Amino acid sequence: MPARIDVLDVGAYAEGVPRFEPLSQLGISRVTGFDANPQAAAEAEAVLPPGSRVLPYALGDGNPATLHITLYRGCSSLFEPNADVIDMFESMSAVNEDGNFRVVDRLPVSTYRLDDIEECPKPDFVKLDVQGAELLILENGPEKISDAVVVETEVEFVEVYRGQPLFGELQMFMRDQGYVLHKLVDITGRNFRPIATSDPTDATSQFLWADAVFVKDFSKLERFTPEQMLKAATILHEVYLSYDLVYIFLYAYDYMGGSEFAAAYRDSVGFVEELPRAFANVRRQL
Repeated sequence: MPARIDVLDVGAYAEGVPRFEPLSQLGISRVTGFDANPQAAAEAEAVLPPGSRVLPYALGDGNPATLHITLYRGCSSLFEPNADVIDMFESMSAVNEDGNFRVVDRLPVSTYRLDDIEECPKPDFVKLDVQGAELLILENGPEKISDAVVVETEVEFVEVYRGQPLFGELQMFMRDQGYVLHKLVDITGRNFRPIATSDPTDATSQFLWADAVFVKDFSKLERFTPEQMLKAATILHEVYLSYDLVYIFLYAYDYMGGSEFAAAYRDSVGFVEELPRAFANVRRQL
């Protein structure tokens, strides 16, 4: 197990259990978070592991921007909510008084390029959830994320926010940076109005967004250091339950260092159909 895994959490809104919580439970995570909303940044920092911090910067391209604060803070974005799309779907609205995407304030912000922020160490594991601005941040932080072995980023399949990049554009950027799409988790959809279900998350047909997990290209293991292999194996086992890919990294680690972790791991996991897995899942939460 590596001594430490540096986590970059962009959009560190404190909601539920953080994806990296298994690493925190092991005592090996140091988190650097960002949230442009100062209140959300303070709340997030209060629940992070010792030695972690959340910086109240708006990441972007270094130019002035507007943060659109929504009624439900988790929907706030540098991009304006797109009512033409949002209000097509059940349980979502950008125009209704109680709509979760309704803009209640617009906050002028100075944005900062990720590559320019010296306080942020180069991460091993990146998680982005910034409501449409993920690609903008990644495009302005290629050097900072260059050592990351796993990157999880929220992606949208329809234009929930006006002018935002969609999944295909982000996937092409990540491919050019040397990453492979590994899996989609927390896939979210809604029913087109007026069709409804008792559970609004029980969508009939339309994907809206998901969290895409990218891994540094595992077909080019010669580009990994031994430490990166061990960190990738730890993240993929503890966070994503990707036992088969964990074995690949451990086998390569053993080959480079003469250890025998892969065989012991294979014996410990046994038949994977008997283990919890996270190949893909539908998010059952509003």
